[in-house]
Amino acid sequence: MFESTQLQGADLRKVTLRGTQLRQTDLSRTKMAAVQFGELPYIKETDEVTSCVYSPDGGSLSVGLVNGDIKIYSTSTWEQTHTLTGHTGRVWRIAYSPNGDHLVSGSKDSSIRLWVVEGELCIHILIGHVDGVYSVAYSPGGDTIASAGDEGTVRVWKAGTGDRQLILTGHTSFALGVTYSPHGRQLASCGADQTVRLWDVETGICTHTLSGHQDFVREVAYSPQGDILASCSDDKTVRLWDVKTGICSRILNGHSAYILTLAFSLQGDVIASTSNDMTVRLWDSETGTCRQVLTGHSKEIWGVAISPNGGHVASASDDKIVRLWDVRSGGTVARQIPVGHNRGVLSVKYSPQGDQIASSSHDGTITLWDVETGVCRRTLGGHTDWVRSIAFSPRGEMIVSGSDDGTIKLWDVEAGTCSQTLTGHDGYVVIVTYLTGRDQLASGDTQGVVRIWDVETGECRHIMIGHSEWVTNIAHSPSGNQITSSSSEYSNTIRLRDADSGACLHTLSGHDEGVRGIVYSPQGDVLASASDDKTVKLWDAETGECRYILIGHSNSVSVVVYSPQGDQVASGDNDGTVRIWNAETGECCHTLTGHTETVTSIVYSPKGEQIISGSWDKTVQLWDVVSGQCLSTIQTINSTILSMAWSTKPDDNCFVVGCEDGSVHVWQVVGDEGMRSIRLRWGPVKGELIVKDASIQDVRGLSQLNEQLLKQRGAKGEPYARLRETGKKVISMGSVVSNLKKSSSKTTQGPSSSSSPSAERHRRRRTKSTFKR
Repeated sequence: MFESTQLQGADLRKVTLRGTQLRQTDLSRTKMAAVQFGELPYIKETDEVTSCVYSPDGGSLSVGLVNGDIKIYSTSTWEQTHTLTGHTGRVWRIAYSPNGDHLVSGSKDSSIRLWVVEGELCIHILIGHVDGVYSVAYSPGGDTIASAGDEGTVRVWKAGTGDRQLILTGHTSFALGVTYSPHGRQLASCGADQTVRLWDVETGICTHTLSGHQDFVREVAYSPQGDILASCSDDKTVRLWDVKTGICSRILNGHSAYILTLAFSLQGDVIASTSNDMTVRLWDSETGTCRQVLTGHSKEIWGVAISPNGGHVASASDDKIVRLWDVRSGGTVARQIPVGHNRGVLSVKYSPQGDQIASSSHDGTITLWDVETGVCRRTLGGHTDWVRSIAFSPRGEMIVSGSDDGTIKLWDVEAGTCSQTLTGHDGYVVIVTYLTGRDQLASGDTQGVVRIWDVETGECRHIMIGHSEWVTNIAHSPSGNQITSSSSEYSNTIRLRDADSGACLHTLSGHDEGVRGIVYSPQGDVLASASDDKTVKLWDAETGECRYILIGHSNSVSVVVYSPQGDQVASGDNDGTVRIWNAETGECCHTLTGHTETVTSIVYSPKGEQIISGSWDKTVQLWDVVSGQCLSTIQTINSTILSMAWSTKPDDNCFVVGCEDGSVHVWQVVGDEGMRSIRLRWGPVKGELIVKDASIQDVRGLSQLNEQLLKQRGAKGEPYARLRETGKKVISMGSVVSNLKKSSSKTTQGPSSSSSPSAERHRRRRTKSTFKR
């Protein structure tokens, strides 16, 4: 990321800037000959784009539209060369003949059309499917065509005459995908009946039925060698099958919504898949790992194609755009941080030593990150549902996680293995924490139960009941002798318990609505609670009496924290307001306004001089606690802030942010007192180039395609038409990166479109694509 950076005159020749964020960066007078951005200018269509395919020689790209048209573009100039009209409904799939002279298309209008490309001539209209034709494919020899239709049949046609040759029956619902094996003796089909079927082309007999997907199977594709078959499904997975045995050899997880289509590269090393989550993922076909996530589309992506040389990927979307991605390696590539999670990051924690960050997610995984490099050290998988809460052990050698699958897992950080799985909760485990000075941990669930566990044996020491609703938080006193839990709506209670016996010492029932958060003062003598009743209460931890009621918030109080010194309390509400209170008097010191939606997290810096606040409005704000002034605002995250934590290293001045889109960012507070700002230390690269308001005035050596790309993305100014020598000093890319690092360390150290997946903030939602008829 080089946002708002001065790069005037830099030498960027042959540099790869794939996925780089250059918003408001001054690129004037830079040398940019042969620079690679990882993308080409997109193609803007007049209607939704439902399919795309490269010609066998890679010289053309054909795209199908919702209005029934097929448009063909030259890949050398990206100018439109042909338009094929005739279909009266959405063009679901297009396929080239092996020699590239002909096209076949299948449409929602229930017809299949064969075209001569150069003459834009339809030579055959194949009728037989009852309703929509969802997939078509040419045989390797080009003599037959296969199609899959709404009524559940797969049909084989003679390409020369258009006559029907075979009808293959077996699917019990829509047949959605069909493809030939490379040798042409086998067909694979898939459907809404959740199966993949393999057919003998000569006899029409189904030789294998592959089961395993849990929802509609949308597309199938053979590897070039024909030994592996890939399938994608509404169950959000890609499965790889051994064609000879019919056994599933690998399951690729990563997409957060229905997977709509996929394609193998001609080299066989890459699989591309697209989804309702508006991303394209590139998978290593041998290892099953995700190589790259390409973002930029704003709606569902129905089509994907990999160029014959493997260097480019095209994607077609309901946003009326065909995006063109340059996925070749080479050049000087800036460091890219893995995306990590593919769904919301619910919790982030620094290790006690400050060298690692752990994050947990809706996707059911825990990821361990290297603080310095941003490299993913390990991904801990084993939970089958959301992981809401994580905590490092006091020495940092273990991590505990609590999940909606009802289990608690203990993980060895060094080995990356699960050492114990604790069971007993009947509801979702929403909070886990280690107890101070004890080899014990506490957990709370959605049934209102708190359990205390022995870390060594995994034995449940105490089962604490009393709450009638969801346990929203568990806090333990600094001395370790008290455990306090709070509950959500209708119960509104806080229970203080003896850590040794589990006996309830006090039930604090002064709030009128659900308690959203609790926290002990650093001294352990006072407990603060935040509630939906718009108040913060300060309680005497010894007697259970309410010392102060802090009134001032105009909406539910979502979060409350103590300052490291214990002299302040900070709270945030659903209106986006943060308030700082004097903990000794209960008076409001500052009302901090700036957020426009719910404040999800507040964290004090280790010395208590600043706080950071994160919000549903997708911003993070840095505040001075003495003056109440906003020192800096992060506005470039583009996702709801769900979790934050400040570094445990003394004087590190860094904090981590976890977001709804699955990204994890580490930011650094830089500058002198009174002139603070925030700079990204590392964060995710998801494949989208961002250059809004960047200046490309007088840039040298920029190609016409790259100029078009940058201007499409919001860059301003006019580059030089050709490279001209100047006597000015040229700054190298390496020196720019080096200077930025020095500056930082010096200061601190059919289917109808379903709506896109939205935030699962308070409850889960399931969206389902249906097929238009």
